[in-house]
Amino acid sequence: MGGSKAAIFAGIGLAVLGLAGCGTTDAGDSTDSTNFEQMDSGSVSKDPAGFDQKGSEQYLTQNSSISLQGSDVTELIDKVLLITAEFSGVVSQQDIRNESEQSYASLTIDVPESDLEDYLDRLASVGEVTFLSTSTLDVTTTVIDLDTRVDTLNTSISALTTLQGAATSVTDLIAVESELTARIAERDSLVAQRGFLQSQIDMSTVYVSIWTDPSISTDSPQFVQGIQNGWNSLINAVAASITFAGFLVPFLAAIIVLIILIAAIRKVIKRVRQRI
Repeated sequence: MGGSKAAIFAGIGLAVLGLAGCGTTDAGDSTDSTNFEQMDSGSVSKDPAGFDQKGSEQYLTQNSSISLQGSDVTELIDKVLLITAEFSGVVSQQDIRNESEQSYASLTIDVPESDLEDYLDRLASVGEVTFLSTSTLDVTTTVIDLDTRVDTLNTSISALTTLQGAATSVTDLIAVESELTARIAERDSLVAQRGFLQSQIDMSTVYVSIWTDPSISTDSPQFVQGIQNGWNSLINAVAASITFAGFLVPFLAAIIVLIILIAAIRKVIKRVRQRI
């Protein structure tokens, strides 16, 4: 049993050392030159096709921002959503704001990376483009690092699974299962990170901003509305005239009384003069 336990712990140690070696390889800071000197020159393929294709593939993520301006925000949004559906895009966020003089809308849209350029061209046709920017990020090294670590963990998990089947005591089984659980949890976390990164590679995020142009009038000519406005203006003018006339009545009455008094006084003065 002692030999079996030693073999199990030796296997666990080798699995851990294998992961540590992977971490050293990922860092890429140094390489033991003696190992290369001891390798047979025929063991290293000089054919590029013999290398892992992941090393020759470039992984990029692309994000774009575009600002559109037009007379009607709602109409522009409908057109943007229609174009997005044509490109199998997904709207993850939509916000509309109505201010005193301008309306504003923002959308966050994910579209297939291969269709990004055509999608932006279509968006540019629905309104005036006031801003357009596209950023590209190379994530090749991150992808290779994650893939390598996942492969190494899978190898370690396979080795630990074999040791788990060979365990002959509860102590050995607990030790192997503890290491196996830790490796599986780490592998699953890396796989999730790799999946999220792949989604960013496959789908480009486009931030769309839509504004109204205050210089463009959205009112269309309406004959009936013009008649109604004219009639309302006439009523208001008549009402204002009547109000003004009512305002003048007291002054006119006072003026008439004053004129009558002046005329009466002049008449009395005239009679007095005639008697003299």
